[in-house]
Amino acid sequence: MTHDYHEDEILGKAYDSRLVRRLLTFVRPYTGLIVVAVLMLVAVAGFEIALPYLTRAAIDDHIVATSRLVVTGETGAEFVEAHRDGLTPVDGVPRTFFARTKTLSRYDPREVALASERGVIQEGFYYLADRERAVRAGLPVEDYLGAGSLVAVPTERLSDLTPEQVTILREDDMRGVGRIALLIIGMLALSFVFTLFQINMMELTSQRVMYDIRMRVLGHLQKLSLSFFDKNPVGRLVTRATNDVQILHEMFTSIVITLLRDLFVLLGVVVVLLRLNWRLALVSFIVLPFMAWVTARFSVMIRDAFREVRVKVARINASLQENISGMRVTQIFRREEESCRRFAEINHENFLAAMKQVKTFAMFMPVMELASAIAIGLVIWYGGGKVVQSTLSLGTLVAFLSYVQMFFRPLRNLAQQYGTMQQAMASSERLFLLLDNDQIIPDAENPVTLEEVDGRIVFDDVCFSYVEGEPVLRNVSFTVEPGETVAIVGATGAGKTSIISLIERFYDIQEGSITLDGVDIRELAKPALRSHIGLVMQDVFVFAGDIKGNIRLGNDSVDEDQLREVARHVNADRFIERLPGGFDEEVRERGATLSTGQRQLLAFARALAFDPRILILDEATSNIDTETEALIQDALVRLMEGRTSIVIAHRLSTIQHADKIIVMHRGRIREIGTHQELLAKRGYYHTLYQLQYAQ
Repeated sequence: MTHDYHEDEILGKAYDSRLVRRLLTFVRPYTGLIVVAVLMLVAVAGFEIALPYLTRAAIDDHIVATSRLVVTGETGAEFVEAHRDGLTPVDGVPRTFFARTKTLSRYDPREVALASERGVIQEGFYYLADRERAVRAGLPVEDYLGAGSLVAVPTERLSDLTPEQVTILREDDMRGVGRIALLIIGMLALSFVFTLFQINMMELTSQRVMYDIRMRVLGHLQKLSLSFFDKNPVGRLVTRATNDVQILHEMFTSIVITLLRDLFVLLGVVVVLLRLNWRLALVSFIVLPFMAWVTARFSVMIRDAFREVRVKVARINASLQENISGMRVTQIFRREEESCRRFAEINHENFLAAMKQVKTFAMFMPVMELASAIAIGLVIWYGGGKVVQSTLSLGTLVAFLSYVQMFFRPLRNLAQQYGTMQQAMASSERLFLLLDNDQIIPDAENPVTLEEVDGRIVFDDVCFSYVEGEPVLRNVSFTVEPGETVAIVGATGAGKTSIISLIERFYDIQEGSITLDGVDIRELAKPALRSHIGLVMQDVFVFAGDIKGNIRLGNDSVDEDQLREVARHVNADRFIERLPGGFDEEVRERGATLSTGQRQLLAFARALAFDPRILILDEATSNIDTETEALIQDALVRLMEGRTSIVIAHRLSTIQHADKIIVMHRGRIREIGTHQELLAKRGYYHTLYQLQYAQ
């Protein structure tokens, strides 16, 4: 025996502007919160981008604050003239200057390399220290070159100084490093605070948006006709309002935020890299075409793997639901091993699909890391050479390494989130397909209001079909007078329940008319029409909660005394009072803790609590034991007194006292009359009665 499980997967683009615009209609009421969150996100991204820049400043301005000697010879006049603003004259030595290594790194590398080759820029590095501090540190300042208030100490001599001398000599640099460190700590603290508030605001916004979407979905579902629910499984609809909405929540709170932050960081890093050194930036970008190709390939592969995993998971869920729901049958017929075997096959397919997805990620991440490592290697190779040539500062190289790592992180994140974004777009598509469904029974533009209802129901030549071309009711005409009890009988599929559904306007007729007190029910608002009708079905639905909540159904106008009175009228008080909690007794989902008879009595109490003018019983006593049926039959006399009542029953013995019996057969009315009149005709009703009597 094979089973086919179908999952209605919609997998299109990872970004669909049409769907995004529709989602924004739910987001628009919370624009203020989102704007503040995005501003905080931009600030956090700015802090992140600023950290390597501050590191560069600490290294170049304070940690490695070196200078080189520039001597103007026959070939150096042009270089000095072009860069005089960045040079400091040496005391007592004509045509000789000091140039900071950081300053030289800003010049054209070819020009600096040529000046070094010609001897204009001398070998060796100097630290320009304050002359007074050098004296306090005990340095022989008269032995060093001077530059105004500064004295040039060769960097190789610094290693000969004691730590105390170095501390005195480089006091300004240590203060500068301390200031930058405090600034970094402050920015990290602000980043923490901004991130905290940004997450809270986005989570608040997302939860509100999800709340609105769920309410819109439920509100729309409640407007749809029953024909929609005939074609759509409950599980699928529940998935729309739960799983799909949850996926959108994940998109809002993680993916969107991550993408926005990565976008800001990516743009900021590109700008900073090009500003620091455009040549080195281009070197680091060499691997981008390769990474773009890998990302595109990965996106296709992960989409296929993701789709396969979704389908396999859906099959596992369906198989588990089937096995658990049919556990009684499985155990009775000893099919445990067969069920395990079938589930093992489905489970193994899911395992293989999951491993395929894992392998795809396992291949992608190392490749991306390799590309990132190649880019870093190129930066070290090219940038390190430029540092040696003094055409690039050490701080700039360190900052570049940090920025390159920062640059490739968003690219990896984008590829990883491709599948999730695609899933979010698919969930949006499914939600909007549901919200766009127009299978709604329309209310009249100006509905008629009935202040009081007598309960006269007239079917006039009514034709109805669930599926076009397959009529269920054919030219049905009958009248139910106010206060009259009418029974409808017939074989299964004769159209009995369809008549009830049409009176409630769960469906609309194709031909003819149905009137209530002379007014076409299509001219009445559906809630107003249904407020006058009490319906008790054969399969009673009981909500999780308590007994009194299932009787009231949110109607707080029914007080405790009325609650007990309606229960007493239908003889439900007998079993309720025996419950440990009485009317406060907990009821589990679908009334699992109650017997069939108790659920039926509860349904009668529920109908009576709303005091309807019209009472409809759809085979309401067919599943009740003899003792409980006796209790209900006793209550029905009082329940139907003064009300228009329509009773559908298979057991003809329960409707012998009806004022009128309508006999249905294949969508048509075959006979109408009282019990005795129909027996006297010896027609279809007589045949049904004889068959039941014989049984």
